[in-house]
Formats: sequence, structure tokens, C-alpha cells
Amino acid sequence: MNINWYPGHMVKAKNDIIATVKLIDIVVEILDARIPKSSQNPNIDDFASTKERIVVLNKEDLADKEKTIEWKKSFNSKNISVVLLNASSGRGIKELVDTIQKIGKKIYEEKYKDKKINIEPIYRVLIVGIPNVGKSTIINKISGKNSALVGNKPGVTKKNQWVRVYNNIDLLDSPGLLWPKFESEEVGINLALTGNINQDILDIEELAYFGIKKLLRDEKYKKLLYDRYEINEEEVNNELSKLDDSESIEIAIINLIGKKRGCLVAGGNIDINKVSKVFLDDFKNGKIGRITLE
Repeated sequence: MNINWYPGHMVKAKNDIIATVKLIDIVVEILDARIPKSSQNPNIDDFASTKERIVVLNKEDLADKEKTIEWKKSFNSKNISVVLLNASSGRGIKELVDTIQKIGKKIYEEKYKDKKINIEPIYRVLIVGIPNVGKSTIINKISGKNSALVGNKPGVTKKNQWVRVYNNIDLLDSPGLLWPKFESEEVGINLALTGNINQDILDIEELAYFGIKKLLRDEKYKKLLYDRYEINEEEVNNELSKLDDSESIEIAIINLIGKKRGCLVAGGNIDINKVSKVFLDDFKNGKIGRITLE
């Protein structure tokens, strides 16, 4: 699968962030809790290595609880603060604000510990992350108003936007940043399955097969898949027996989903494109269950 999505405005966005980061006290990196590794832009370490960091695992309500806990422990072991968050409902927003205030206070106390200066500090916070991961939504939840542009498609925020909140925090919302080349096909697939890059630019049938294959690797996720579409092992085996030897279990499952959901075309054949869209939409929106891909 050929995945290459790097709109031209991202080049400018990256350069703008690099130019601005010297003004920043804290970098808050928003990750998708379902794919913490794949949704972490490797370029961020290059320009934010000297800054205090907070990792937000957003969409935690869609992720596997046990695996989210393991990811939190992993980041904590690197002295990175972690906040679990659901931007849509606002759960975790207060913890994020409290964490920013706590780290910001520590930074300024250290900065002015030997100086007799009595000032009200303003903590400057850069919000970064890949497209569609929830940056602007989080800022709007913190500020309590629609101060930042929000959209439901990747790449809506096209320029840096400052927002003052709580009288002492300046939040900088930045455009979603991808990187010019994915380190592996797996990263691109994970980003596409979770909706962090636009699925319309991909072969959605192939993407659906990849998604089903991933779920079948884990018995817990396999059960979630079968339960969602009311299929069982016997039905899958019967469907497999109708296929050529070269065809796979993913095709058998797609066919079964198509039959169960009435995704048919003339002659009673399966509308593979329609079934793929049903599966991918269910996967992206958590309708299959709480799933973490890595």
C-alpha cells in the first residue's frame, strides 16, 4: 500500500513551529491512545528536546484500557508527564490544566530562584500533534469557547493560533504535522485505520483487509470483531471453503459482513467497497470495541 500524505502547508507549519519554540515553556504533545507510537511525530524530538513535555493520550475511551496503562508507564519512565483524555467529552481536561500549572510553576520558580523579582508568570504552551488528533478541540475545551478552529477532517488548522486561558496560560495551537515519509508501511496503515490521515486517498478495500488482519492477531480483538458483526467460527470456515486457496480469511470475513449488513449488488454479489467503508467507519469510531494497535 502506497501511503504518502504531506501537504505543502506542513512544510511551512514545521518551520513556523521551529521559529516559535524558543518562546515556549512547555510542549504538550497530543497522541492517539490507540496508536501512541505511530501518532508520535519523530521530528518533535528534534525541536522540543530542551522543553518540558506533557504527553496527552487522547481518545483513550476508544483504546484498550490495559494497553493504555502500559503506555503511560512507558512515558513516565522517561520522566514525561502523561494525561489520559477524551477531548469529545472533556474528561481529563482539568488534569491537563493542573499538570500545565504545576510544571509551569516549577519552571518559573527555578528561573527566578536567585532573583528578587515579583511577577505574575505567563506559561507559554505549544500544542502539537498529527492531523485530526484533537488539538483544537482540546484547546476549545480548556478555554470554554470556540477560540481555535476545529474540524472533523485531517489538516483543518493551517496556521498558528494563540489562545489565553486561565489568565496565566498562553496556548499555541499549531497545524497538524505529519512527516515526509513514514518509517514503515505499518505506521501509515495505523494512521489510516484510526482516521488520522484521510482514508479517501487510499485503497479502502485493501485498508479494510489490513484492519481485519490486525484484529485477528489478538484473540480479544477477534472476539470483538465477531461479536460486532454477529459472525462465528463455523460461518467463517464455511465461507473460506467457498474461496480459492489463494484467498484469505480476511476476504471471508468481509463477505460475511456484507451478507449480514445487506451490502449487496445486482446478482447477490457482495459490494466489497461498501462493506469496507462500513468496517473502517466502525473501526475509526470505536464501534467494534476498545482497541489499541500497538
